[in-house]
Parts: sequence; C-alpha cells; structure tokens
Amino acid sequence: MPTKQIVKNPTLNFGGQNNELWCEGGEVAFIKKMIKQSVSNAENCLWFTTLVSKKENLQEIYKTLKRERPFVIKTIEMKQGQKISRFIAWSFLNKKAQKQWINNRWK
Repeated sequence: MPTKQIVKNPTLNFGGQNNELWCEGGEVAFIKKMIKQSVSNAENCLWFTTLVSKKENLQEIYKTLKRERPFVIKTIEMKQGQKISRFIAWSFLNKKAQKQWINNRWK
C-alpha cells in the first residue's frame, strides 16, 4: 500500500507580483473595472471574457454588465470534481458586426 507524502511547502501553480495577484475590493471590483474598460474597446475586441471563481459574485457582475449594455452575455460553467468555476463572455457586437470583425481580421 503506497504511503501518503505530506508536502510542507506546496508549489503553487501561479506566480506574479503581489499587486498582480490581489485587487482591493476583490474579484467583483476587478471584474467590474474590466467591464467598464471594455466599453471603450467595444469595437476592437470580438469577445471579452473573465473567470469568476465565486458564484455569489455573479449577481453583481451581471448588474454591471447590463448597465454597460453589451449585445450578448454568456456564462459557461466548468466542473472538475467538487470544484465549480465559471467564465463570463460578453460582446458589444451583434451577429453581423461579429462576422465583419472576423472577416476583417482573419480572412
């Protein structure tokens, strides 16, 4: 029977400076700021996306999105064992504008 190893100092799977890993106001404040900034780049980006780790933050994030009036908002849930996270995607471009955006950049 294999023995369990106890790791005293686990290796984290992310890195960065403290100011890159932490935002005053937490996840909601960071994402709300991102949403507001996305408005000024609405024509330059096909989709904006963000990972949302806490389900209880969704309501506040949706409120902010609705105020900024993107054309479409999608939420995708991802499950890995007991862990559930989700990402939200939004675009200010309607279907016709999305096709034009793609044609102008990828074809």
